[in-house]
Amino acid sequence: MIYLRWKLSDDGTSGTGPEGTIGARGGLADASWAVDAAGYRIGYLTQTCDLADLGTWDVTEQTEAQAVAFCQTLYADAEVLPDGRISSPPLPDDDV
Repeated sequence: MIYLRWKLSDDGTSGTGPEGTIGARGGLADASWAVDAAGYRIGYLTQTCDLADLGTWDVTEQTEAQAVAFCQTLYADAEVLPDGRISSPPLPDDDV
């Protein structure tokens, strides 16, 4: 698994992500649940491609440790799952 960090195209909180451009280049990327207050998010690249010139989204490759640390600032128990994705917070209990 290759981990990426990016912002959406318009100020980080709205707009497009790089998934379509990555797909057009032969890659396959999708966003995780983890989005920080500045609008940066962790994404997964499951099929690699050229990541040059993705400045619109400020895309940077992350190590697994960096991606987990990013997610743990949002959910302390985040960990890497067997498929390489990072665990998300549990869904709220509807019985409350």
